[in-house]
Amino acid sequence: MDIKKEFYKEISFLKAGKYRILVISDINNKFKTPTDISKSLKIPMRETSRALKELREHEMVEVLDDDVKKGRLYKLTSKGFEALEILKNNI
Repeated sequence: MDIKKEFYKEISFLKAGKYRILVISDINNKFKTPTDISKSLKIPMRETSRALKELREHEMVEVLDDDVKKGRLYKLTSKGFEALEILKNNI
């Protein structure tokens, strides 16, 4: 499959979720915990956790300290940064 087509599927995935774009925009180039994100965006923790799980499955975020159960640090992957830049330029 064409790489661009595959990447546009990822952009569609982001836009289809209510909180996904908000979460990757909030993380941007920082290291953040789910609590940081939830408080910053004023969204329920369960929604933050769900968005992070989905973003992780799509390799747009990564966990820096996977062995920690509470207060994990997340950051964007290069794929996440690229998707965020495309969205910023097209919104």
